[in-house]
Amino acid sequence: MFKLYAYSYFNGIRSSRKIERECYRNIEVMWLINSLKPDFKTIADFRKNNKKQIKQAFHKFSMICDELELIGKEMIAVDGSKFRASNSRFAYHSEKKVQKKIEHYNKVAEGYLLLLDKCDEQENDCATPKLSRSEIEDKIEGINKRLSDLKELEQAVKANGTIYETGPDSRMMQTNNKGCDICHNVQVAVDDKNHLIVAVDVTSEPVDKEQFYNIASQAKEELGVETITAIADKGYYSARQFAKCKEAKIVPIVAKADRSFMAATKEYEKSRFQYDAAQDGYICPQGHLLRAYHHRKQYTQETDVKRYQNYEACSKCQVKDKCTDNKKGRTIQDRPFQRIADEVDRRTEQFADMYKVRKQTVEHPFGTVKRAMGFSYFLTRRTENMRTESLLHFLVYNMKRAINIVGTKQLIGILQG
Repeated sequence: MFKLYAYSYFNGIRSSRKIERECYRNIEVMWLINSLKPDFKTIADFRKNNKKQIKQAFHKFSMICDELELIGKEMIAVDGSKFRASNSRFAYHSEKKVQKKIEHYNKVAEGYLLLLDKCDEQENDCATPKLSRSEIEDKIEGINKRLSDLKELEQAVKANGTIYETGPDSRMMQTNNKGCDICHNVQVAVDDKNHLIVAVDVTSEPVDKEQFYNIASQAKEELGVETITAIADKGYYSARQFAKCKEAKIVPIVAKADRSFMAATKEYEKSRFQYDAAQDGYICPQGHLLRAYHHRKQYTQETDVKRYQNYEACSKCQVKDKCTDNKKGRTIQDRPFQRIADEVDRRTEQFADMYKVRKQTVEHPFGTVKRAMGFSYFLTRRTENMRTESLLHFLVYNMKRAINIVGTKQLIGILQG
């Protein structure tokens, strides 16, 4: 059954019913599984009932690639991509969407009531109406039933939040070209040496910000190394995540957003202010010291934002308009674990050439599985099932990469050994 799945995914055949059909018509499949004819339910149940074994197969093939010296174990690139969930838009109900439906059906009901009045007038004029009175009453009754159902749904949405009927773990997410769809966020970590995928995860979080440590630590554990460098784009920028990585000996190289929302112009963004550890303050481009201001009695690095101000100096500054839109003056904010984030910023700037390889390392695997292998949407539901489905696809992707690099004969030789 595992060979059947590997062959099918290798050739872009994903549906269990289509795989079943191949068992009857494809000579290669007949040879591969000794002419067995499993039905689609047996095929689907194998994937559902062998999650742990499929994960072990992914790990085992990673070990084989390591023996072939295909994995560098020094640097990984991390990224996420949206994959459409098995949940129709008609089975997605938000509070705003339900309210719009209620408004729509109320207007339709009003229209049929007016039509009912016209029907009475037409009967008096002996004219033949387009709809009979009984037909209109049936439609009004159907609308009232639908409105009753929507009222119940509205109460459920208010109590439990947005409802996803068929895929409870899915979420409405922003996709490419500023579109939106009901998706899952698939996270991968790719080794930079030969672009082999070393860790896979599926999450319902629409943004990547809180996923950096999760996927990087999985990759580190999979590779069995003491320390590793992890590269990611600005969507993963989080000082709190960097602090976790530092404890786990993961070295982040992550780009930062271009502009600070406090700055009036790019010339005076936060990176232009130099932090002075001795004075615990920021020195602005004009040479003034912005001192720490605690708006709370107690400050803790893990929870609070720390602010630095010098309104007296700002009031006399000739370039104040370029620095800030605030009439009082400029404020610099330090979020939790700011000093760790500063370390990451310096490292990212220092290894700018290394950061440039991120895109070509981690983004083309997504293009391959989506376009060449047809994996752009999930056939399964629930997070654990979707992790298994993802692992199978990325395992087959790794197999293709290994075959392209070392050749079929050498790969078969080490597998047999």
